[in-house]
Amino acid sequence: MKDELHTQLICKGFCEFYSEGKDSMLCRAYEFARDAVPVERLQEILEKSQTTSPTFAFDTFIKGHICAECDFRVDGCDYADGLNSPPCGGYKVIELLKEHGI
Repeated sequence: MKDELHTQLICKGFCEFYSEGKDSMLCRAYEFARDAVPVERLQEILEKSQTTSPTFAFDTFIKGHICAECDFRVDGCDYADGLNSPPCGGYKVIELLKEHGI
């Protein structure tokens, strides 16, 4: 289940697919970011990175270790499947965390 602060930081802040009222739906990257980093540290990193675009330097790691376990993959993920689509907000957040050594 999502909590409001993580939803603000990850979904509302970075995800082009986010829409209100789907609070029970969360991607594996959301879970990973929520569980891997204390929320205060996550907030600090994301605030510093608001104008930074992911470099996709960790694409193989994220797709192989996080996206591969995502419930949204059941219906297909256009980004992970190599189609012309942006990644979800959780993906972008994980990329930024990896770039900060987390």
